Amino acid sequence: MRKIVQRLLKIVELIGLGAFVTLIAALIVSLRHRIDTPQPLESILPGEAHIYRSQRGHIFYKTLGDDKAPPLVLLHAPVIGASAYEMRKIIEALAQQYYVYAPDLLGFGLSDHPNINYSAGIYIDFCHEFLTQVVQRPATILTSGLSCTYAVITAKHFPEICEQLILISPLALFANERDRRRQRAALLALPLVSFFLYPIMATRLALRFALSRNATPSQGQILGADVDYLYATTHQFGAEHAPLALLTGKLSVDASHEFDTLDQRALVIWGARALHNARSIAGKHSLPEHAEIALIQDAGQFVHEEFPAMTVENIRAWSEVGKIREEKSAPESTGVVARKPITATPEHVAVEKSEAAAQSQQLNSGKTQLSTEAVGVEAYCVKCKKKTLMQKVEAVTTKNGAPALKGTCSICGTGQFRMGRI
Repeated sequence: MRKIVQRLLKIVELIGLGAFVTLIAALIVSLRHRIDTPQPLESILPGEAHIYRSQRGHIFYKTLGDDKAPPLVLLHAPVIGASAYEMRKIIEALAQQYYVYAPDLLGFGLSDHPNINYSAGIYIDFCHEFLTQVVQRPATILTSGLSCTYAVITAKHFPEICEQLILISPLALFANERDRRRQRAALLALPLVSFFLYPIMATRLALRFALSRNATPSQGQILGADVDYLYATTHQFGAEHAPLALLTGKLSVDASHEFDTLDQRALVIWGARALHNARSIAGKHSLPEHAEIALIQDAGQFVHEEFPAMTVENIRAWSEVGKIREEKSAPESTGVVARKPITATPEHVAVEKSEAAAQSQQLNSGKTQLSTEAVGVEAYCVKCKKKTLMQKVEAVTTKNGAPALKGTCSICGTGQFRMGRI
């Protein structure tokens, strides 16, 4: 009996020693974090830098492109170390078609980090304020992660300032994501937990681990430059306030009703690797009437960082379809849409080819060549795994005498076929 008691006492001593060592290590990490704060930080995004004085603090943002082009606002996800740096691989390609705004959200990046009660409402208000005070005309919003909920609610309640949405990996629209965040609130409410937690999460090791979790084999090794930039963004005065609010669930909001009843056109881009079963999850939730889905099979949650060229091509194809539909619905539409050739960028390796509208002509073979831009024909592409705009459309007749259309996919060039006439 005495030996058993002695062993139990020894175990307790070891546990106590381990807890003491852990506490000391956490204290050292916390002190190191405060010594290293602040770190030099400068935006590497191309474009012109601006500062907007919002109701709650100064907002840093960059603009790029022709200011006469349609406006596009890029909103990054509100995660630890987040900033508009997330959009670095797609901003230049998109600026060939849009006038791009890329802000750092309040509490992130180069924007102010006030010690306030961060909530989803703050970022919804920011979306409305930025669109009305800075953009000042109807815009398209491209957003990722939790920011998708802010954009959806803004678009639903203020349709006059948001005409289209592009949602990348909108996992936060589903209840299970919100529930997981709320479960952390009780833990972070414990004394000293939040004091030690953020410095640990902001270490280079933890940041590299977080990047590797979201990485896919197509990305290769995590770049040291990415880790360095995240380390600098997490080591700014007040940078801990917004991420800790995220962990407690304060930045989450239910936008499912607004999404289901959305009137604007929306493109939802999923990375299949970000979901255990992307098709079944997407199928359980109804999509708005004007929403379309683009599923990229080998991508994770940050699909725009893993496959930037493919992401941009999906956006461009979707945008072209929207332009054609607008031309068809216009009272005095000529039925022809001019398409501007797009120059490739280092990230954007797939170059979209410009095609002039061909005049309809009757061929001796009995096939009728149609103008793609004039009719705006869509068909399912087996390679892209979604409906895309058809090029080189021909009216044909099947063996059993049924009318049909055939052509090629405007994105990948794969042959397409659909029954019926225009």
